Order: sequence, then C-alpha cells, then structure tokens
Amino acid sequence: MAPSDFSFHPSALMGSNAAGSTSRFPDWALLCEEPRLSERRNETTAECETSEGQSVEVSFWLVDPPGASYFSFNCPGLHASAFDDYAPPSLVCAGAAFVLFSLTIRGSTHHFVYKAAPAGEQSLQLLPDSPVPIRRRFGLLPRGDGEHFAVAYLDRQWISQDDDWRFDAHVYSSETQEWSSHRLSLQHLSESDKLMCCHHSLYYRHIAVAGSLGWVDLLRGVLLLGNLFDGDPVIEFIPLPESRVNFLDKDGLPYRASEYYCNVACCDDLLKFIEIEFDDPLVRTNRKGWRANVWNRKISWNKWELCSTVDVAKISVDQSYSVLLPQLRSDETQKLDLQKLIFYAPVLSTRDDNLFYMMAKVNAEDETAWAIAVDMECAAVEAMAPITLGQDHYHIAMFCPCDLPKYLNMTPGADMDNPADKCSKRMPVARWSVKQCVVQVLWTLDWLRELDQCLEIERSTYYTCRLLLQFSPVSSLRSSIRPSFGRF
Repeated sequence: MAPSDFSFHPSALMGSNAAGSTSRFPDWALLCEEPRLSERRNETTAECETSEGQSVEVSFWLVDPPGASYFSFNCPGLHASAFDDYAPPSLVCAGAAFVLFSLTIRGSTHHFVYKAAPAGEQSLQLLPDSPVPIRRRFGLLPRGDGEHFAVAYLDRQWISQDDDWRFDAHVYSSETQEWSSHRLSLQHLSESDKLMCCHHSLYYRHIAVAGSLGWVDLLRGVLLLGNLFDGDPVIEFIPLPESRVNFLDKDGLPYRASEYYCNVACCDDLLKFIEIEFDDPLVRTNRKGWRANVWNRKISWNKWELCSTVDVAKISVDQSYSVLLPQLRSDETQKLDLQKLIFYAPVLSTRDDNLFYMMAKVNAEDETAWAIAVDMECAAVEAMAPITLGQDHYHIAMFCPCDLPKYLNMTPGADMDNPADKCSKRMPVARWSVKQCVVQVLWTLDWLRELDQCLEIERSTYYTCRLLLQFSPVSSLRSSIRPSFGRF
C-alpha cells in the first residue's frame, strides 16, 4: 500500500508532566479520531483479516496528555485508491482496553475491535455484519471483567400509524459472538425526556457511564442504554444543564457545530460537561474573550452542579512557554496571554480532576496547532504540546479521551519503540549506559529521517521543522542544542 501523503509526526509533551514519569505508557491519552495510513509497526500492533481475506494491521502511538496520540492502520498489498474518500477510516468508540473503528475498502465497510494487552497478547477482531445497515450510531461498552464487551446500535424509526417513534437496540456480545435485537420502551420516561430521545442526533460520540452505554448529543443530552449484558436493554436520558449558554441564531439553530464549544466526559459514575462561553460566538479570532464553565453530575443526582468557571483573561501562563509560543506575549504587559490564540475545541479528561484541554492555533493558516492543559482550580496552564497537521492544516481533528494505554502494560526495553515516547521520555545523560546511548543515536537517526520527509515532501514551514528537531532525542545528547536556537 502506498504510504500516506503526510508522514507521521507524534506530538511532544512539554510542561510539568514531561519529567519524572516512570511508566512506559500514560494512564490515558487524547486519541485522534482520524487514523494515519502507515506501514510502521510497534509493540502495540495487532492484525486480522477481513471476510475477503485482506490483512489489516493496527498500531497505536501514545504520549501523555496534552500530547496528541494516534493510531495507524495498514493493509499490506492494497493500494491507497481502494479506500473511499467519502467514508474515511475513523475511530468510532473507545472504552477501557477496547477501541472500535471502521474501515471502508472498495465500498465495503468493516468494523474492528482492538483489545489492548501486554506485548504479544493484544488482538484485533473483525465484527460480523450487523442485522441492519450501520452508520455512526455504533457504540462499545466494556464489561466489568475486562475480557468482554458489547457493541450496540440504536435503530430509530417513525411509525406513521402510531404517530410515534420506535427504538430497537441491536447488540453484539463478544462472549457469544452473536447479534441480538431488542424492542425498547420509552414509557417509563417523562414526556420531556421522551421528546429529547426522539430528537436525539445519535451521531456525535459514545461514552461508558457506570455500566451503561451513552450516546452524546451536545445540544440535548446523553441517551443511556443500560442492561446490555443482561439481555434486556433499557433506555434512560440525562439532559444537559439548564443554565448552559446556547449559541443559537434567530431560527434556533447553532451558529457552529456544538463540538467546537462544548464536550462531555465520564469518570466512573461522574459525568462532566464543559462549555466555552465566547464574548462573540461568531468570531474566534485573536484577542476575543471567553470563559470555560464545567458542570458535574453523578448518575444518582437529579441535577447538574456548576463546579468550575475560569475566564481566559485570568489564566496565567508561565513565562518559560514564551520559547515555544512567543506570539502569546502581550505588547502592553509583556505577559503571555491565551486570548491571542484562536480557540478550536475543548476536551475533558476521564479523570476526576480540574483539568480541561483546549485545541488552538496562533493563526488559522498555521500547519501547527496546540493542545494546552488548563488547570481550572489554579487558573493556570499546566502543559502544552504541538500538533503537526500537515497538508490539511485548516482542519483540527477531534480527540477522544481514552484509557487504552494503561492496558498495554508494555515490557520496558523492547526492541520496537514508540516514536511518540522518544520525545517525551528522557534520562539524564550521566546515567545512560552504552546501550541506552546507542538507542538514543538510533532514535535520532529516525527523527532526522522524519525531518527529511518534512522538508522534501510536506514543504512544511521552518517553524514546524524546528519543532521536530528541537524535541527530538538529539537535543538530549548535545547540551549545546537549545530550544531558542535561531537557525539549523
């Protein structure tokens, strides 16, 4: 298969989280929903075949948040033209050790589930065809034992003779390896919740909520499907906070897609909802104000609680970040100011913490975006990492928080290393063994090849190339290389 039009450039972690980490993989990751097309393999690689006998390989490239993590796929022997531009490969859902993604080859759509495990034990499974055509209403729910999962699809149809909507759940069990279909009742719901379910989009994102599978609609709420493993699924509905800010036009339609200003995450039975309140919802250019509001709600509660609010004007940025983003410096105060960035999307962690992650750019045409961790309790930037966008630099992909990395539990010192780890895990030179020095040299050679691709193929800007060199292992080997150097 032909390689991707853009080479793979994992983002590097910078900030307080970058040092002192002893785990090979983070506990969780911000996983890009758009995969890379790559022949590269590592310790996470798993493979299987489609029903037509086509081999499919999947690999993950993981770093600590706010660094951007990716997964890549490869179909050996298959030309890139076999993939459908109108149905690109995508991450559908992630939960615990499992990731569900779709891949369309020559008009035929396949769904795979990757299961993370210690090196050599990870697996990739092709799902059998479902009873009904599959769109983006698919969701995955891990079972508590960590070994099995359920995949569910909600089918909603208008029944004209009854003047009502009918819901059916189609559920695949990894234990029985079969699909089952179930008619769902909405009679136990209130009239307002029933109306929300009937108008729910069922498309945006899926989350696991205290043993239930949730379909997220950022304008309405979370539709929950419980009892998936008991064979008798039940629908529940959790509306979004009533006091949230809605950016609607005179016709009651959103100015922008809701994922660009709000998001939902879950930590066990704690739901978290974030919304960015802009001074002007139509304009996201530099120097416009905004506030981040976060609500919490446990499943057992009957209301949301506003737990955190922070104004961008009050978020402090350590002066050391001026090396990375000198454009943030205010001409008046000489302090770093996040208001000078264009805000693209917020992401919440799957932890019970006060952090949120903002995806931003300095200029809309930049080929580098930034993922920035903001501590809402301290109103301060905790860390930031660049995201290289390549040719499609006007678009910032969405990122899904997932717990997959902690289930990989790789053995340190394996032969195949994560290129994203190369730039975020370092050791003092004085403590290196000869073997470790050799590994660093090999890493550096690999990064130089990446840099060559960046210059020759992508025609990237000087700034993007500087980032690649600045945060590659070569900067660990030579103390004379500093982040503030002026030219190659």
